[in-house]
Amino acid sequence: MQIYWILVLLFLQVEADVTLSTENSFERSAVRTQCIGKLQLNELIGWVFRFQHCEVTRDEDDERCGAICYPVVKPLLRYAALCQGKDASINDLKDEIRKKDVYIAQLESKLEIAKSMETQASKQMEDLKVQLKVNEMLKQMEHLKQQTDAKIKSSYQQLKDKETELHLKAIKILKIEKDFKDREAEIFDKKDQISKMEMQTQSREVQIQSKDKSIRELEDQANSLKQKLKGISEASSCLPFTNSTKIHTISLPGIDPFVVPCNSSVSGSGWTVIQRRVNGLVDFNRNWIDYKLGFGDLRENFFLGLEKIHQMTLLQPHELYIQLQHVNGSTSYARYDDFKIGSEEEDYKLKSLGKYSGTAGDSLNYHLNMKFSTLDRDNDTSEKNNCAKHHEGGWWFSYCAQSFLNGKYYEDGKSGTSGDYGIIWGSWQKYNYEISLTFSQIMIRPKTLKNLYFLMNK
Repeated sequence: MQIYWILVLLFLQVEADVTLSTENSFERSAVRTQCIGKLQLNELIGWVFRFQHCEVTRDEDDERCGAICYPVVKPLLRYAALCQGKDASINDLKDEIRKKDVYIAQLESKLEIAKSMETQASKQMEDLKVQLKVNEMLKQMEHLKQQTDAKIKSSYQQLKDKETELHLKAIKILKIEKDFKDREAEIFDKKDQISKMEMQTQSREVQIQSKDKSIRELEDQANSLKQKLKGISEASSCLPFTNSTKIHTISLPGIDPFVVPCNSSVSGSGWTVIQRRVNGLVDFNRNWIDYKLGFGDLRENFFLGLEKIHQMTLLQPHELYIQLQHVNGSTSYARYDDFKIGSEEEDYKLKSLGKYSGTAGDSLNYHLNMKFSTLDRDNDTSEKNNCAKHHEGGWWFSYCAQSFLNGKYYEDGKSGTSGDYGIIWGSWQKYNYEISLTFSQIMIRPKTLKNLYFLMNK
């Protein structure tokens, strides 16, 4: 019997625990507290032992047993009634919990929906940002496209302008080609005219020679008149020595009398020879003093002297006559109507030439206003070297020369290279400076005879 009641108590305790285990911890603790109350397990056990004692003494009075058992059973009955009430409350709570669970599930569903919507919103926001970026990029691309189109349009216009310009240039080129062809035709015509003029020139030379003969006759008459009228005792040029090709003495103010070779075989009489080259026996690569005073053999190769030439051209106006000869025997000449050189203080500058005439071409005008240079005095305009020293002779060098009659003498008429001059006159030999002339003669004559000739023919 004792075991029975212990099992009842344990069953009730376990049932209460199982019933309350489905609730939350707060509600379970409250129900347990209310069901047990002040009833302690130890007290129940004590009451069981006392009830056992009642079973043992069943033969005693029933009243005494009831008095003992009721206090024990009464709490159990109260506990059972309380548990039944609590079961209803628990069921209500369970219903409420289920409702709450449903509500929570709904909330969780709504929360999931909200999260989904938030995710969609975020995605839409990202898509919107991407769209905004795309729109911005599209705007930039549109702007770049407009700029590119503008540049392409500008480039196209420039290309079009260039094409127009090239077309115009092509037209100009065609016109130039046509002009060039026309000029070529003119050149051919000019060549024909030149050939005719050369023939006329040869004819004129014959006429000139005839006139020279007449001039010589007039010179002879003039010299005769001078001798008769003035009684000249001392000559300042070869002019008084009519038809002479000999060496005579002349006098000039400021210097001692000196001898000069005269020439009357070319273009009248009265020419004073101031330079001559016939062979290579005399070296013309001389210093300043030699060219100032003069050197050589008056009958062959010589240079009269810069100081004498200066004094002669200073005293009165002179004309200049230059004779030239090629190794093949052909000859030519150049004539100038107003020849004058400066003093030593001016480095014997070639101050005047006047008007050119002749058949050799004008290769001396290139040297006009140039100072005289020798191997020891460099007055040329070349910065690289001394032209006189390099080409071995004195002359009125510029940069360096187009004419040079004091150069090295070559018997075969060839210097071998255009970089080393011989005796040259560029315009006559088409500026081929490898050609070296084998004869040159420079002569001067006062211009008064020509004036007298014109006076006598008025």
